[in-house]
Amino acid sequence: MLHSVRNFFTAVGVLTATFVSAQTVTHTIAEVQGELFSSPLIEQVVTIQGIVTAANDYSYFIQDGSGAWNGIYIYDNTNLPTVGDDVILEGEVSEYFDLTEISNITYFETVSSGNTLPAAVVVETAVIAADGEPYEGCLVQIVNAVCTTPDADFGQGYFNDSSGDCMVDDMLYMPDPAWVLDEYYTITGVLNFSYDEYKIEPRDASDVSIGMAVGTIELTSINLYPNPTVDVVNFTLNTTAVAHVYDANGRLVFSNNVASGNVSIDVSGLRAGTYRIDCISDNSISRASFVKK
Repeated sequence: MLHSVRNFFTAVGVLTATFVSAQTVTHTIAEVQGELFSSPLIEQVVTIQGIVTAANDYSYFIQDGSGAWNGIYIYDNTNLPTVGDDVILEGEVSEYFDLTEISNITYFETVSSGNTLPAAVVVETAVIAADGEPYEGCLVQIVNAVCTTPDADFGQGYFNDSSGDCMVDDMLYMPDPAWVLDEYYTITGVLNFSYDEYKIEPRDASDVSIGMAVGTIELTSINLYPNPTVDVVNFTLNTTAVAHVYDANGRLVFSNNVASGNVSIDVSGLRAGTYRIDCISDNSISRASFVKK
């Protein structure tokens, strides 16, 4: 597999040399994650490639694309990549207290450095707390979230963008200044899972913006039909998004990836009642309510 090309300038011109990795990538990160709570490849050895999005002295996170299922945690206290490195590694898949990770690294190669990171995906705080599994190991962002608990312990805090609380942790960065009760924040970080809770891990001060973000996220209404409905709701989007359906108590019922254009969502399995649907993209939230008969 060809991974990089370097140009060597000589007196007579340019000599191009190609470097071929000795290791073949066997799986995408999404295949390792399996789009499930637990990986279908537990105890199997895999080779993956991705961009390092966060790192400390004993571990790092990598992604091979932006969005759901494209990130994973690597436990590795031997190799010390930096953020922006494109790496190939071989290791064993495991579930460490329900966190999908790769450890026991037997091959590691840095293909290139200084790469652009996959874009962080805007996710509602309630989705992170209740249904964060698709974003485990991925760069995520919460926007205009008020700090509801600034001192949950050890630099942790809880934040709510009006959809529900989620935790921000201190695995990679201790907030400075400390979290402020009732202050609004926009926070970017990788999504981790520990002690039965999904947690955003900011990497440094640049991942934390204090105050209401102006013009960052556009909130629009969806023209949804039929309403009330028995089995399906239809609407139109101008961008790809993740559709989250909540019940009248604000609890997440299910989520679907939806493409731009005409969208139909099957709601035949829902109980009778009132529901809210939020379609979240990188820079917009499209929202509507509907009644299921």
